[in-house]
Amino acid sequence: MLTRAVRPSLVAIAVVVAGVSSPARADEPLFREEITAVEARAIVDDLVGRRKSWDVCLPNLTRLTPDVAEALAKPAGFYRLSLPAIDSLTPRTARALASRTGDLDLPAVTTLTPEAAAALADHRGHLELSGLAQLTPELAAALARHAGHLCLPGLTELTPEVAAALALQTKHLALPGLTDLSVDAARAIARHRGQSLTFAGITSLPAAVAEAFAEHEGSLVLPRLNDLSAATAAGLARHAGPLTIDGLGGLTVDAAAALAGHRSLLTFKGMSLFPPQIAAALAAHRGTLSLPSVTMLTPDVAAAFAIHRGVLCFPGLSSLSPAAAEALAMHQGSLVLSGLTTLAPAAARALALHHGDIDLFKLTQTERLDSVELAALLADKNPLLSLTNVYRLDAPDSVAIADTLAGSAGSVSIPNLRAASAQTVTALLANGNVFIPPLEAIELLAEPAFDR
Repeated sequence: MLTRAVRPSLVAIAVVVAGVSSPARADEPLFREEITAVEARAIVDDLVGRRKSWDVCLPNLTRLTPDVAEALAKPAGFYRLSLPAIDSLTPRTARALASRTGDLDLPAVTTLTPEAAAALADHRGHLELSGLAQLTPELAAALARHAGHLCLPGLTELTPEVAAALALQTKHLALPGLTDLSVDAARAIARHRGQSLTFAGITSLPAAVAEAFAEHEGSLVLPRLNDLSAATAAGLARHAGPLTIDGLGGLTVDAAAALAGHRSLLTFKGMSLFPPQIAAALAAHRGTLSLPSVTMLTPDVAAAFAIHRGVLCFPGLSSLSPAAAEALAMHQGSLVLSGLTTLAPAAARALALHHGDIDLFKLTQTERLDSVELAALLADKNPLLSLTNVYRLDAPDSVAIADTLAGSAGSVSIPNLRAASAQTVTALLANGNVFIPPLEAIELLAEPAFDR
């Protein structure tokens, strides 16, 4: 997404990419007010075709003909096209730009005919029109035909009629300029059946407006909500689809308990610390609960969250103490600990007692497997375990680690193994479920000093 705040840096990038060390000359195509289709194709080829940048920004271009628009939009590859000086589009030019498969930013367009808006419908990337401050129902209906991610930051008021028209959009709709909504407008926009509906400008929400979103089935994203009363939380809990809340610095027990009534995916992106009583209140939630900002989990908070019965996600945790792991092991459901990069043997042994699935993605990407307990946990939770980054098995416990992997019920692949002792290799191959490279590709090391 492009916003006004980043445009100067994009221009700077364009200058650097073009190899200009001094202020741009007016006759350079990248900075002219008008260019030909041949020059447009050359610009894209230079910036994108040669992988110099993923951004094509023409800061001074004020005249855009259909053939130039097509030349800028048609080349293969995903790249961001920003035209900050274009203030109007004809239907033919809009149709040419619609062949874009990447981001398209037109911040200076302040008026748009329904015909030009409808011509943009085939665009499949992120379309941002921050200059549009007002929409008629007819124009809103035309824009709603856009099949990608539609962002309208300039819209600061939303009538029920315009909301009803925009609700026909079927993918992602973002309205970051709105700071409040009427109940009728909220009820109308809640009919949106696209994948997501984002209100980045709303910092507080009356309970009646929250309740108006009850029948919305897509993802409702409130990235700057910094005030959540128990009544508003109860209203949001009625929301039928996934709910994402960011911006909260704190949460009362009553609000947490009310929000726990939500039954779909609930994501808290802003809060990193949860007192045990707040954690216990949220743990009553029965859908998927995701807490990506939590980077540290104490045993008492882990025990409170372990009451949760569903998918419990802590993707921001990079480590976990044995005591916290022991508490989480009591959880009944699936655990997402995909950010863990290190796990002590005692913590791995505790997590192995968890009866559900555990996502341990980053641990499966480890370069050094030096714990029997970790090997057992990974093999148990990954029936098709692939350790693509393990090049050496040379830890003191490598033979026992190999025995553990070979004794697992699933299959294990160590496709890039390049060094191990003969005894370790023999243990890996004992049961036929561990794949390693041909023996001639493996350097045979001295046997480990000791093995448990």
